[in-house]
Amino acid sequence: MINQMGKQQRYLLFGDGNSPHTLKWVKELILHYDVFVVSSSQVSESLKKVIPAEKREALGVEVQAEGNTLGYFKKIFKLNSIIKRIQPEIVNAHYISSHGFLIALVKQFGYSKFKFVASAWGTDVLVFPFRNKVFFRIMKFVLSKADYITSDSNHMSKVIQQIKNKPVITFTFGLDEMPDFNEYEKEASLYFSNRALSENYNIGEVIRAFQSIAEEDLEARLVVSNEGVDKENLVWQVVELGLTERVEFVGFLSAEEQAKVYSKSSFYFSLPSSDSTSVSLLEALAYGCIPILSDIPANREWVKNAENGILIEKDIDLKLINKLRNNRMSIIRFNRKQIEERGIFPKLMNDFVEIIK
Repeated sequence: MINQMGKQQRYLLFGDGNSPHTLKWVKELILHYDVFVVSSSQVSESLKKVIPAEKREALGVEVQAEGNTLGYFKKIFKLNSIIKRIQPEIVNAHYISSHGFLIALVKQFGYSKFKFVASAWGTDVLVFPFRNKVFFRIMKFVLSKADYITSDSNHMSKVIQQIKNKPVITFTFGLDEMPDFNEYEKEASLYFSNRALSENYNIGEVIRAFQSIAEEDLEARLVVSNEGVDKENLVWQVVELGLTERVEFVGFLSAEEQAKVYSKSSFYFSLPSSDSTSVSLLEALAYGCIPILSDIPANREWVKNAENGILIEKDIDLKLINKLRNNRMSIIRFNRKQIEERGIFPKLMNDFVEIIK
């Protein structure tokens, strides 16, 4: 994008510099803009390879979506100073409730000569504003200051518009490209879960559902990746259920390691209480894993129960698992077609850039 001076427009992204989603956005934005990054915490080594040192800043704090943004007011002055020095045409905050709140304050009381893009990630919109009236007002204030709002699911866009009736640009974070795998090398009884081991993602429910499966299928195995505050309790749960030989905790996996597990797994678990469209779900669909999901609005945008996956409210239907396993090839083709049509991030970002241009 070219500004009035004949130079590439400056685009400043403010978010968590350690997040792979931030890296994903930056990789696409640098194709269109002169990109700067301000991280609330630190900057990952991967992001450092993409953005040179003179175009990135780290505030060294952890601005969270859960509502403790007020403790970071002292960083507003530094943030305002950075923005004033860079003079970006566009400032994009990722996490509306935290990073977005700080940018909205800068827009209101400090340097304001920029277009403000507020990007929702999930809990910042679906949970944060409904905890109390103060948080709701914070969210409404941020949305009122935004020139553009982005969301990665239709459900989340509707929630945003219930808070503040403004247009929302809706597109998923998506995949960089369609992965290749051999569907005939999948293990029929291998299940995979890779959501965080924390309260919202209900890994304990995943384990209980798998216990029912394991009682019927002696070959069934579950691989649990990722980390979180609930890990110790979850490990003890597996021990108490007598599943130590059937459930494996593998910690964080690299993208390459995770791709190998996706490629071999026939089923994928994701049972969050609240979520928008998760990249891990899109990856699972692209790798031909049959999804077993919580019955929440964002998941319904990708899966219809008993047709291309399972949506469960309480107990898992073992007969349905067998039915879908037997219809595996057609489900794989259907789900991969969904990703090809509306889940590839570079194409979606091109559309986004055209809108804000």
